[in-house]
Amino acid sequence: MRRVLSAHRCPGCEIRRPLCFCSWIPKLELQTRVIILMHTGEEVLPSNTARLAARGLVNSEIRINGRKGDRLSTEGLVQEGRQSLLLYPSRHARELTPEYVASLQQPFNLIVPDGKWRQTQKFARREPALAGIPHVKVPEGAPSEYRLRLQPNDQSLCTLEAIARALGALESRDAQVQLETVLKVMVERTLWARGMLPARHCVTGGIPDEAYSLRCPPSQRASKSATQDLPDA
Repeated sequence: MRRVLSAHRCPGCEIRRPLCFCSWIPKLELQTRVIILMHTGEEVLPSNTARLAARGLVNSEIRINGRKGDRLSTEGLVQEGRQSLLLYPSRHARELTPEYVASLQQPFNLIVPDGKWRQTQKFARREPALAGIPHVKVPEGAPSEYRLRLQPNDQSLCTLEAIARALGALESRDAQVQLETVLKVMVERTLWARGMLPARHCVTGGIPDEAYSLRCPPSQRASKSATQDLPDA
C-alpha cells in the first residue's frame, strides 16, 4: 500500500509544503503512451521519480507489480495500432537513434519497468506479458542529475530521466527538457533542505520565501546563505 503522507507534506509533489514545486510539473499531452510498471517496493519511497513522471504526462499510467497474492494487471498493456517498446537496457536492446525511431510504426506504447536494478532484471525476464516486445535504451548522454540515491554506475539514470530521454528521442525534445527541469527542481530543493546546497541561488527555480525563512533566523535572511539543517524534504 502507498504510505500516508504526513500533514506537512504537499499531496501533489510530496515534498514539505513550503518547498512545494507543483507549479513546475508540466501537463504534457503527447502521442506516446507511457505505462510504468512499478515494483511494490517503490510505492512507499519518497525518492521515487516514476510518480513525478506520471504526473507530468497526461497519457500515462502506473501499474504495480510484486504485490504478494496480487498479479500485475496486463489488460490493455499492449494496444493494437501502437508500436510497443520496453524501455529496458538489456544486452539486445536497440538504441533509440533517429534512424531506428524512423523505422518504427507510430504512435508508440512505451512500457517502463520501475524498481531496483535486480528487481527490473528479474521482472523483465519473467513477466509473460512482456515477451516479444522489443527492448530499447536511450543514447548515452550527460550524467544523471539524480543525487538522492546511490546509482549502480556512472551511466545509470533514474526512471524519470530515462522516460524523459526516451520521449526526447521518440517524439518531443521540449517534453524531455520540461521533465528534466522539474526533476532538477525536486532534487535541488531536497538537497537544499538537507543543507547540501549552501546558497539559495544555486537551486533551480529558486527557493520560496516561506521555506527560506525556516532555515535562517530573521537576522540572517538577507545573506541568502543556508548553513543550518532543515529536516528532510
